[in-house]
Amino acid sequence: MTAKLLTRFNDDHERLREMCLHIRQGLSTGIATKRIRHYVDWASKKFLIPHIQKEEEFLTHQDKNTRIKRAMANHRRILRLLTCSCEDIKVLNLLEEELEVHINFEEKIVYKEIEENSTSTKNTSHYVSTEENSCKWKDPFWES
Repeated sequence: MTAKLLTRFNDDHERLREMCLHIRQGLSTGIATKRIRHYVDWASKKFLIPHIQKEEEFLTHQDKNTRIKRAMANHRRILRLLTCSCEDIKVLNLLEEELEVHINFEEKIVYKEIEENSTSTKNTSHYVSTEENSCKWKDPFWES
C-alpha cells in the first residue's frame, strides 16, 4: 500500500508543479501580484495544504532519518511563506522555488528511499489526491 500512496502523492505533485508554473508565468509576464496571490491562496487551500497534511501524517510513521526531517522542515518553510507578510513578489518567487525544489527532493530521494525500505501494508485508500478534489480557478492569468 505504501507504493499506492506514494503514487497518489506524486499525482498531487503534478498539480503542485502546475501551480509553480502558473506563478512563474504570472510573474514573468507582469501580471499584478495581487491576482497571483489570490490564486496562490486558493490553490493552497484546495491542494497544497491538504497534500502537506496527508504527507506529514504519512511521514510521521517513517523512520526519522535526516531526509524525512528535511522534508518536514521544508513543509514548515513552505507553510510559513504562505502566511508571510513580506512583499508579494518576493514571497511568490520564494514559494515557487521552494516548492519546486521540495517536490524534486521528495520524489527523487525521500519516496525512493521509503519504497526501498517499505514493509508497510497499511490501508491508504481513504486518501483523495488533489486532482480528484479539484475545481477550476476562475482567473487563469497564466493564459494571458
